[in-house]
Amino acid sequence: MPIPIFRFTFYTLLVLLLSACTVGPDYQRSTTLADADASNNNSYHHANTPKVGDKPEPYVATAWWQRIDDALLKTWVDQLLAQNLNLQATAERVIQAQEQVRITGGDLWPNAAFSGGGSRGFSPAPLANDTREYSSATNTGLTLSWQVDLFGKVRQAVVSANYSALASAEDYRALQHSLIAELVKRRAEIALLQQELDIQDEIVSSRTQTLSTLSRRYQLGVRGVSVVDIYTAEENVASASANRSALEQQLHNTFLTVDALLNQLPGSASKTMTTLSWRSFPILSSIAAPTPGFPAALLDQRPDIRGDELLARAANANIGVAVANLLPDLTLSASRGFVNNQFGGLLDNNNAIGSITGLITSRLFEGGRLKAGVRLRESEARERALRYAETVLNALVEVENALVNERYLREQVNHLERSVSFSRRAETQAQQRYQRGITPLLQLLDAQRRRQSVEQNLLAARRAAWRARVDLHLALGGDWLDSQAHGNS
Repeated sequence: MPIPIFRFTFYTLLVLLLSACTVGPDYQRSTTLADADASNNNSYHHANTPKVGDKPEPYVATAWWQRIDDALLKTWVDQLLAQNLNLQATAERVIQAQEQVRITGGDLWPNAAFSGGGSRGFSPAPLANDTREYSSATNTGLTLSWQVDLFGKVRQAVVSANYSALASAEDYRALQHSLIAELVKRRAEIALLQQELDIQDEIVSSRTQTLSTLSRRYQLGVRGVSVVDIYTAEENVASASANRSALEQQLHNTFLTVDALLNQLPGSASKTMTTLSWRSFPILSSIAAPTPGFPAALLDQRPDIRGDELLARAANANIGVAVANLLPDLTLSASRGFVNNQFGGLLDNNNAIGSITGLITSRLFEGGRLKAGVRLRESEARERALRYAETVLNALVEVENALVNERYLREQVNHLERSVSFSRRAETQAQQRYQRGITPLLQLLDAQRRRQSVEQNLLAARRAAWRARVDLHLALGGDWLDSQAHGNS
């Protein structure tokens, strides 16, 4: 009993599929400077890597910002993750990359097409000019065609597209992390600007009081008080008020930046601020910084490093695609249908038609284009490996720089806090001595300027310390506590 044509086709395709092989080199991770660190855990964890078809999730694996005890910051971060336009656009690119995987994978399967048609025609009868002959035709059929992936060209293309999609998801996470870091910096800047405004208000009040005292003495004709002293005191009040206006402008601009990050109308962020909310933000992080030289989990945490390695894997798979282009292609096709001169009885077995076809195509000469394609893909893979090694090197440098900045800025803050304490004492003494007529006005004004300068330097150092702390989180790809946990696993 003959094997039915479609059953024979199925068995043939199954045998070819099972016997198919994949060409191209196996992926080897590029050696980086991190490999020289015996304490570094260089294994690449895929546990947190998104799978094709998954919706990009917030960067919560190392949510270091949640350690900052500030309710407003947590609200802003949630709003950022939900509403930021740049994040939404990047999420669409992740979806596009995932769909490209499905498009590429479609070539692994046979193509099926159904057709059906009919026609009705007439022509003059050959023996009678005044009559016509009518003819009818109907047909229907099903066609299957499949380019067998004998050497894994399509499978390697799917692998490459898959790694590219995963790299796109890592880009999404990297953008999340950088935007959250920017938001934390702005939140710290707002809190410290509010503190600086409070200090500036004290300075304006103190200088206004000095001007008032000086004016009374001048009106009473106290010896040693001149009109020059009045003008100097007026200039000091005006200068302090101008500095306060500049701080107000800087604060307003920072709020506008937050509005842009959160995708909300300008002025919305400032409305959410209260005296309690800005005072609740810590002037410095209470979490101790790690010691230099330990960054053991960079390869597991940083999205840019993970993404670069995924792109290196994709480039390696593209070599297999180029090599497979050098080898023959096998295309199988099968068709089954019915043809009749009328619609009635179309599906009768006597009207059946069918065929099965196999076609092998081998490229003999294309002017060296295919071999050049292999060399091109190999060069691209080497480039991606070098980019990956460069990213790891830059990450190590960024971590060390952030740790150094963290250390010395903390020292600066400590020294400046002591300096502020002494400058305040000096100003108080100068104020008391001036009121008793012991010291001249210029000595009091000089003490006020010194105190103002030191306090501004302290707040600038605190802002820089917060920026350094956030940069450290960025360099580590998250929280160093999580880094140490990964590194010791």
